[in-house]
Amino acid sequence: MVWDRRTLVAIAMVVMPVACGHGAHQAGGAGQSQQQKRDAGVAAKSGALVDPDMVAAVSTAHSTTPISMRFALSARPVIGTPLTVRLALVTATGVSISHIRASFQPGDGLQLQNERDLDISDPGAGAVIEHELSVVPQQAGVLSLNATVVVDTDGSSLARSYSIPLIAGDNPAPARTP
Repeated sequence: MVWDRRTLVAIAMVVMPVACGHGAHQAGGAGQSQQQKRDAGVAAKSGALVDPDMVAAVSTAHSTTPISMRFALSARPVIGTPLTVRLALVTATGVSISHIRASFQPGDGLQLQNERDLDISDPGAGAVIEHELSVVPQQAGVLSLNATVVVDTDGSSLARSYSIPLIAGDNPAPARTP
């Protein structure tokens, strides 16, 4: 199926406000530099250090307790070009979490190049768990990367499902000149 530019823009205008949830700039991380060196793999940080350019992943649950997910893309998705998706799993303060299991599933037209699973033990309340995934869009259009996160707390387990929308084009955007 071939998508013209007008169709992709219309889809983006509908999907992105829903996907983003809240505005990209939230209080708490205003002093953090985008140029700051980021660790590869998983790193745990304080909830105050969430990158303000990350947006909320779409969740089927209306509550973020005991965990929420945010993401940022390294570049505009282009067919056949690897793309890094930076994720942040943010644990709620005041909730004792013993274990987090996340499983990532690419939707149709998207190829995942990493391990599909992530396991974290004793992340701590208010922690931010960072993780990077590499995906390759295989077709133009709105693609999705889905995540199922199971959180174990004192004596119970809770599952949350998230979706990360990616709007892939068949050619890179032209470079802007100042």
